[in-house]
Amino acid sequence: MKNKIRIFLFVICIAFEIIISCNLVSAQRISPDVLKKDVYYLASDSLNGRQTGSAGEHLAADYIISKYKSIGLKPMGDTGSFLQSFETNIGIKYSGENYLSVNRAILKSDSDYYAINFSACGNVTGELQLAQYGIYAPQIETNDYEKINKENGTIFLIESSSPDGESPHSKYYPFLDLQSKIQSAIKNGATAVILINTHADAEDPAKNFSKYLTSVSIPVVFVTKSAYEKYFTGKKILIQLSVGLEKISITGHNVIAYKDNGAKTTVVIGAHYDHLGHNEYGGSLHKGEENGIHNGADDNASGTAGVIALATALSNQKNASNNYLFINFSGEELGLIGSKYFAEHSTVDTSTFNYMINMDMIGRYNSEKGMEIGGMGTSPQFDFIRTMKDDNLKWKLGESGTGPTDFTSFYHINVPVLNFFTGTHEDYHKPTDDANKLNYKKEAAILELELRIIDSLNKKGKLTFTRTKESENTSLPSYKVKLGIIPDYMYEGAGLRVDGVNDGLVASKAGIRKGDVIIKMGDFSISDIYIYMKALASITKGDIVIIVVKRGEEEIKMNATF
Repeated sequence: MKNKIRIFLFVICIAFEIIISCNLVSAQRISPDVLKKDVYYLASDSLNGRQTGSAGEHLAADYIISKYKSIGLKPMGDTGSFLQSFETNIGIKYSGENYLSVNRAILKSDSDYYAINFSACGNVTGELQLAQYGIYAPQIETNDYEKINKENGTIFLIESSSPDGESPHSKYYPFLDLQSKIQSAIKNGATAVILINTHADAEDPAKNFSKYLTSVSIPVVFVTKSAYEKYFTGKKILIQLSVGLEKISITGHNVIAYKDNGAKTTVVIGAHYDHLGHNEYGGSLHKGEENGIHNGADDNASGTAGVIALATALSNQKNASNNYLFINFSGEELGLIGSKYFAEHSTVDTSTFNYMINMDMIGRYNSEKGMEIGGMGTSPQFDFIRTMKDDNLKWKLGESGTGPTDFTSFYHINVPVLNFFTGTHEDYHKPTDDANKLNYKKEAAILELELRIIDSLNKKGKLTFTRTKESENTSLPSYKVKLGIIPDYMYEGAGLRVDGVNDGLVASKAGIRKGDVIIKMGDFSISDIYIYMKALASITKGDIVIIVVKRGEEEIKMNATF
């Protein structure tokens, strides 16, 4: 009899354990082999780097959709589709008539002059007037337009820098923005602006046709110093100018799937699946002659495979207290375009969003550095994560609700966010970011941790959204030089640890190595990346700056020429 009771109790316990396992998604095991299979396809050469709007993006989207269909998820894109289309401008090109003549001499486009990427299209003829540096700033008692006589012409010649060049220590430094200068010129009657640069310590404004900017209302061109000295002579200079530009647009696609559990709230789980392609639109850190295919295995086939894995696990969840919306964004590498578009054109009522989990680069876990869980400050209900432990993983916590990836778009519509990130590495934004370099076992462990977090949050109802202090301060120092390092964002010690050095740039020429910790740059003692950015903002092209690094126990001084 006792044996029968024991067997009965054993069976009850097993049954009870099975019920618990069905209700807790954390009991699901994520397969490293399945993750590996997904990443190897998404990061294969056949997809050509998954550039937004490309054939490779379409192939990646088809693959993701096939996965969602196989687990029975509902399409939640446009008109019953899994896809949500969006259009984005990725640059400009010359179109129509483009010419510049100075006293009847015809200048050569691109060698003598070029249009600025925010120039308006149009034809202008008239006499040239000198408007000095085009600065209107009553607060520093400067008005370069006070002597302008509009009867003498309204095509203005403006120096692109200032009397002090581009020195960040100059009183003119806050007024160097070219678009602001052009707007001041327009207010003072300009019908066109010709920019020049005669300062040796200032850089020419970039042509940058790979970036589209909203145009001003007048034509704007830049004339090179050699062309200016050759053609702009005499007291009276007659200008004939025509600018014709055309936007270049592409269509990208978000992939959206939905698990309807009949709940009042919805959890969003996302990652971007686009990458740099062959570097058609910029962003590569590769310094070789040929760009090659940027397969983006870690960035962000790893996160894409993670979303698919979580979708598979959560589709089997019973008695769920949330619906689940799975989104694979495109256009992230172009500036969070896809996630911004979705946030503004959501296919699900955003007021029902409970929280958002984002994954960007979760495939290169390093036991020394660990990973970061960002967004902790966006809801007090995330606080339990601070006491969580995992024998397989270590992590640091970030409070901010914003960063250079897609969770930012959801923070800005008041949704609590968590972002998972295993850090940058030497293959970041290079053709060498390949599938064979990922740690699939650790990625599986990260995803199982996320499932544990989802389990715990299922018991907390609708989360409270809070703004974070870091996010409120969006003004970051601007700088015009680069050191050429990849910072280690996981480093928690004093200083800035170098996670990679780009060949041929300032850091490599100075002798900085991977693993060095920068502790001083010029007059700045470097305590973190924000002080590093301030230090960089104080440097101008041509400066020689003493940098002190800690290499092991040794402190090394080196001269860096920018």
